[in-house]
Amino acid sequence: MINKFVLKTSFVFLSAFALLSFSQLSAAGITNITINPVSSNQSTSTNIAVTFTPNTAITNSTVLSFSYDPLFSGGAALVNADIAISGTNITGKTCSGFVAGYFTCALTTSGSVTTLVTTTIGGANQLTTPASAGNYSFSVTADIGNLGTTVDSGSGLAYISSGSIKGNEVQITAYVPPNLSLEIYQTGTNTKLVDPNNCGLGVLTLSTIKTCTYDVSVGTNNATGASVTIASDGKLRNGATNFTDTTGTVTAGSEAYGFYLSTPGSRFTAAGSYGTSYQAVPQSANSFATSSTTSDLLSTAQHMTITHAASISSITSVGNYAHKLIYRAYTN
Repeated sequence: MINKFVLKTSFVFLSAFALLSFSQLSAAGITNITINPVSSNQSTSTNIAVTFTPNTAITNSTVLSFSYDPLFSGGAALVNADIAISGTNITGKTCSGFVAGYFTCALTTSGSVTTLVTTTIGGANQLTTPASAGNYSFSVTADIGNLGTTVDSGSGLAYISSGSIKGNEVQITAYVPPNLSLEIYQTGTNTKLVDPNNCGLGVLTLSTIKTCTYDVSVGTNNATGASVTIASDGKLRNGATNFTDTTGTVTAGSEAYGFYLSTPGSRFTAAGSYGTSYQAVPQSANSFATSSTTSDLLSTAQHMTITHAASISSITSVGNYAHKLIYRAYTN
């Protein structure tokens, strides 16, 4: 008969021994492993770089174990010469145990290894990437000093693609539509005129030509630019009395009124004669200026400056004269 006391004592002893053995094993996770196939295409023979930074300083005789998805074929044909391991204080390695999806390497070091370790798998023999696109796991286990007491490990993914499509990519798409804006500013500034925008010619006299100016600015992201039209609600008038329009010049002592695009800015070109001399303000929409590229609403160098001028004769009827201009824009 087996002594129950002996069995119980043996069980306690073995349990304590197992607990002591496990308590002597130190393990830590390697978190910065990267797996970089030179070619990430499917079914392609390629070198593969595995990099990591040790969690625990690697010492002489440390054994690195590499496990990878056996869908990477050709692993059984690898030999020691197909593996290169580099890093500060690593002076040599002996790799063996090559089977599909696994091999080990014993390191020779001249001192502690605490910085980046790079393992290149591939020489005369290489692994061949899987036939299907996807994410494939590679893991590294470092048995520090080959003592079995401190073992660090971690894993990373090799991303195998289909042509130009990379694994785990998220393509973000957006569309920017054309935009368009038009504002009336004080001349040479980004200060908007206050609605209703006013260009005051003031009190007209026989001996002077009175002028007023303002800027028209158009902003657009349209690559082929924009066009501006001009129209009015009628002639410059006082009730039923119309001021005399001019084409060309305004001369003191003669009744005349006109406007033109006196400074087109760096983006727009005046249409027709609007950029060369005073013209009558059209009542129906006419092409006034056009551009062929984008324009910045707030760039004063791109503003168009409009000048209005008026003069009177001795028989110009007394009264307050006014009319309204309407600028419109559209993308080309």
